[in-house]
Amino acid sequence: MSRSVLLVEPDVDALGALASELRSRGLTVALADAADGALDRARNSRPDAVLLSSALGDVDAVIGRFKADRELSEVPHFVLVEAADGDLPSHQLPRGDAELIARRMYALPLRSAPVAADRGDFRGDLRQVSPVDLLQLLSMNRRSGSLSITTPSGAGEVRLVEGDVVDAVYRRLEAEKALFRLLAETDGAFAFAGGSGTPLRRIQTSTGMLLMEGMRRIDEVKQRRSKLAADEDALLAIAPAPEDAPELERRVSEVLGVPCTVDELLDDVPFGDLEIIEAVGKMLEAGVVRRIAKGAERVELADPEQMTVLGAVAKRLQRDGFQGAARVVIVAPPRRLATVMHSVRRVHDAVAPAESVPAAPVPYLMATLRLAEGEELEIVGLPTIDAYSPVWPLTLAGSAIAVRLESAEASALEAACSVAGVPVIDAGVLLGDIDEADPAQMAALIRMALDSVSAR
Repeated sequence: MSRSVLLVEPDVDALGALASELRSRGLTVALADAADGALDRARNSRPDAVLLSSALGDVDAVIGRFKADRELSEVPHFVLVEAADGDLPSHQLPRGDAELIARRMYALPLRSAPVAADRGDFRGDLRQVSPVDLLQLLSMNRRSGSLSITTPSGAGEVRLVEGDVVDAVYRRLEAEKALFRLLAETDGAFAFAGGSGTPLRRIQTSTGMLLMEGMRRIDEVKQRRSKLAADEDALLAIAPAPEDAPELERRVSEVLGVPCTVDELLDDVPFGDLEIIEAVGKMLEAGVVRRIAKGAERVELADPEQMTVLGAVAKRLQRDGFQGAARVVIVAPPRRLATVMHSVRRVHDAVAPAESVPAAPVPYLMATLRLAEGEELEIVGLPTIDAYSPVWPLTLAGSAIAVRLESAEASALEAACSVAGVPVIDAGVLLGDIDEADPAQMAALIRMALDSVSAR
């Protein structure tokens, strides 16, 4: 059966490192960084043993305070010291030997566990101290301020008032969703800055409950993502969700109107990650969402030798009297164009424009592809809504070619291309049946379109 210990260590990095090693051996570890906090924490958690770092200073005085407390006088105490030659006294343990410490703890009679925090501002490494341990320390010492966390994926912040977590942000996420994401981070740096103030309170749940729920969710999301096995795939909704579908499914279907990776979906849907993963699993089983194999991967537009040729072709296709790069126009209904845009942006060296997609179905720049020799190629989407056909010539003029994804009657498009002197060709002629959700197929279509127009 597991044993619980209270680890008291003033060095935050050493505290987290040893706590992690002991937990990996099945111990429940509570943390404290000062004698006062240790006493309070021990009263609440009743650990099976207390591990006191020799770095605390007058350790005998600290032990005396524990023994003078009626509730804690019977709790065994061990002093963690640096390794030394010869045998150590029975009440001392080598701080660097987590295995020996764990064996001694398992030899003790049972009891229970928990934590404490810093008196001033501090900073450190997440590989040494986890966000869970940090928040436990801050909560126990009833600290107010901001815990900033920087990870390879982005920056976040947890705000506390007298030990209570009241708000969190992480990248574009907010409140509990942001907090649960931060709890899962293991790589990065942290810094705590104390302060009062009245931050926005978007989290009402107690810190203890938040941490327990967060750890549960982290484990379940990991397990369900593993079963989903979709990290290398993109997901795409086959059709919009019915109006009577649950709100979560409607939001998922809306976001998956264009292909998305699981990570993108979790970021874009304002529900808990666990609930989103569960909804996606059901929608995949029902056939209303499909996978795009390897759709989350990036693809090359061409090999290095071909890129040199494409760069030369793009340079020749720049029309006299028109500024900017050569332009290929993809013509399709708005929903298909949204999928094309996702796929084109998965091509290596594709640069997304700063402007968002216009609300009206007018032509727009989807991406700029960087070719060899500093040349570029613009990929423009033209939605086939005839009511907006008067604006088409503004985009078609100066373009190299228009590629039509659907070969239905489109006299307005053909007339506009004729006036602008732009060749138009069906994608099916170049590539046969095409799945615009596949980045590799879109890369091939662009190459073939350039080859086709350069041969004219």
